[in-house]
Amino acid sequence: MRNVITNNPFLREKDIDLSKLHVTFLSETAQKDSLKNLEALSPGPDRFYAAAHEIYLYCPGGYGRTKLSNNAVEKALSVRATTRNWKTANTLFEMVSKL
Repeated sequence: MRNVITNNPFLREKDIDLSKLHVTFLSETAQKDSLKNLEALSPGPDRFYAAAHEIYLYCPGGYGRTKLSNNAVEKALSVRATTRNWKTANTLFEMVSKL
């Protein structure tokens, strides 16, 4: 979890609204060629960055309006996934850090 939190590439950008950040955890590494399917879903202001086992999302219009929903990611990459907002991801990190 520490790597998930520290490796978010959007945190290095100026003017990123943390409330618009999300991370999608993948059940397995997505095939590189399937990432093209994901790219086709984000023609607008929503952006993503694919890492080994997660997809970092920045949805300036809100997650409820993005085409990069959890279901869409699962279909595009052919893997199971679960998405959490950035606040929840940080809370999960804090919880596992106390163990």
